[in-house]
Amino acid sequence: MFSALSKRQPGSPWYRVVWWTTCATTLYVWMMLCFRLRMWGQANLPSRGPVLLVGNHQSYMDPMLLPSACHRRHFFSMARDTLWDTGWLGWLLSSVNSMPVSRGVGDTKAMRGFIEKLNQGQSLLVYPEGTRTDDGEVKEFSPGLMLLIKRARPVVVPVAVEGPYDAWSRHRKRPKLFGRVAVSLGEPIHPDDLIPLGAEGALALLQERVTEQVMTIRERFDRWD
Repeated sequence: MFSALSKRQPGSPWYRVVWWTTCATTLYVWMMLCFRLRMWGQANLPSRGPVLLVGNHQSYMDPMLLPSACHRRHFFSMARDTLWDTGWLGWLLSSVNSMPVSRGVGDTKAMRGFIEKLNQGQSLLVYPEGTRTDDGEVKEFSPGLMLLIKRARPVVVPVAVEGPYDAWSRHRKRPKLFGRVAVSLGEPIHPDDLIPLGAEGALALLQERVTEQVMTIRERFDRWD
């Protein structure tokens, strides 16, 4: 059992893998019971090798959805460094593979850490919009994303979430008690198909893929109404 779990996060001690799995399972139950979680494209997540999950950022709830869709691969993620100012929250974030990054400045130390994780064959979740959307729509992707792709050459998986903005937007202090949310993993893109496009072309393609997935989820939501 532990041998199978360890493959989800190579190189990490068993207790960290078990803890991540426990947290992910708890979140899954919450999301299913209160927010009718729906997921698509789990098979698009490569089972091994470096993977860069590139997603839109609607809410604090976003990283709570991804563990359910990515249960085969435990991922590392970025979070703004001020969240570590609260001791217990910083400990919790670190325990589930979140890594601090300074917002608004070139945090080269953090970038080196992210590249190192990818070079170790890990999976990394990034939100290239830089911050939560203020209206639920996908915003322009930051060019810093290309540094990770060029240096670590991971397979890139576009990720879309829909529903978290309504459930817990940046304009709300607390999430709603009930709602609906969904997450979709798009087809993986090899770095050799992105790098030749240049930064502008590659970012445009990734943003387009994420936006298309968001619109597809919205269409499915409309059919459920």
